[in-house]
Amino acid sequence: MEWVRRRRRRAALELGQVRLMAEEDVIQFGEELIRFGAGGEHDAEVRHDYQVALDAYESAKRTVDKLSSAESAGAIVDTLNAGRYALARARARIAGDLLPERRTPCFFNPQHGPAAGDVVWTPLSGPTRRVPACTQDAARIRAGEDPPVRMVRYGELRLPAWEVGAPNEPYLTGFFTATGARAQIMELKMRLKGEGRGQWGTDLGEPKIRRAYD
Repeated sequence: MEWVRRRRRRAALELGQVRLMAEEDVIQFGEELIRFGAGGEHDAEVRHDYQVALDAYESAKRTVDKLSSAESAGAIVDTLNAGRYALARARARIAGDLLPERRTPCFFNPQHGPAAGDVVWTPLSGPTRRVPACTQDAARIRAGEDPPVRMVRYGELRLPAWEVGAPNEPYLTGFFTATGARAQIMELKMRLKGEGRGQWGTDLGEPKIRRAYD
């Protein structure tokens, strides 16, 4: 039946887009780990966090190779979140900073790792919103700059993730389900689809961090 063929084509499109995004994220995370690993000798706690991040990378890479449906990408998302958090801990230890809180990834680009706090962002259409942002993106917003957003390939184009629409949603929104932010992210995606750049607001104050338990 025609509706069955359409459903299968749609499922294949979603799986292809999800696999592409997952592969890009795994490669990017692997490159981050290589750069970090070239930084010299570290103490036992840093090495432990780094090993956790390496293990997460290897696990995510294996999962991408076995990906059979868009919905099953949640395992990759969870693994990458855990790996990026471990890497953020390692970096904080080296810098002598407080360990980051394990929370929602940066809204503008989950590749940036866990958010350090919320910022105010105003899309071109719709009310001002609070969204989670990493330390660097929060600083960019305070300076009146546009944070670099997650760009994805769609055919021959590279577009902001929210402009791609349905094919990438099973993967991208998975980054935000654990903290109950899915509805907010989906609403923003609906408002932003096809609108291009948003307008950046001011943040809500200094990002909040706490010392994490060991």
